Amino acid sequence: MKRILLTAGLIISGIFLSCSREEPFVEPEPPLPTVLINEVYSRGDSINADWIEIYNPTGTPVDLSGFKVYDSGGQSGSKPKKEFPSGSIVPVNGFLTIVVDDTMESGFGLSSSGETIWLENPSGNVIDNVTFPELGIDTSFARNPNGSSNWVQLYPYTKGVSNGLDPLVMNEIYSRGVAGNLDWIEIYNPNTEAIELTGYKIYDTGGNSGGKPKKVFPEGSIVPAGGFYVIVTDTADFEGDLSGFGLSSSGETVWFENASGTVIDNYAFLAMDITQSFSRIPDGSANWLLSNTITRGIQNQP
Repeated sequence: MKRILLTAGLIISGIFLSCSREEPFVEPEPPLPTVLINEVYSRGDSINADWIEIYNPTGTPVDLSGFKVYDSGGQSGSKPKKEFPSGSIVPVNGFLTIVVDDTMESGFGLSSSGETIWLENPSGNVIDNVTFPELGIDTSFARNPNGSSNWVQLYPYTKGVSNGLDPLVMNEIYSRGVAGNLDWIEIYNPNTEAIELTGYKIYDTGGNSGGKPKKVFPEGSIVPAGGFYVIVTDTADFEGDLSGFGLSSSGETVWFENASGTVIDNYAFLAMDITQSFSRIPDGSANWLLSNTITRGIQNQP
């Protein structure tokens, strides 16, 4: 350990007396890495509750254990601040989304008319805050580009992915499969660059409740720019695939999550005939229709 020599002097009747002692030198604590509030969504429902996205602009993964996020209730002390789960890691130049409107005592819904939220580090220091405005149901308030000081209302929102990219979406669903043409879900990429699906998952109520594994996309799967990727879901009878699930012919809800474990799309489809599918028309839009033309892996049609 480094040590500092301290010297003190005293003059008595013209005689200078001195003494010295060594004090330990304490190395200063390194500054905590900086993370930022990057996107806010305040129009949640029971399936997609209000959330806040954190962005890590540094070159090192950041452990958010002990970090807290809160609104005016936490800021005033009238309720607990919401602490990130222990071991929450934001990857380099990556994202972590925390659902704030949960059933915990620290849970809080984000006001649909807008409000201020704060982010603090484990030392209790506020490292970021933002006041967001009233938002539309499909709109978030986000830094664009990521980590910048430029806040915009973003449509559609980009939960858990780059604010410079539009999220992948489920684009067509077919639940009336038979041997040789099993149930499937089509993914659409609205961007001008290809996106890898490694680590992405898709599932129905079994995977959502934890009653069975979520179906993971095959490693190295790619959805091309402006293109489609079809995943067969009803694979439970093949090679002991416990994650396989058949889509209910009477309709149900399905979820699609990215490699960070963030749900980026979900849809409750209805019953369909064997010659029909549920499709976004046009591709990637918010408009879902029961289509009489099945367009697996190609552009959707009415």
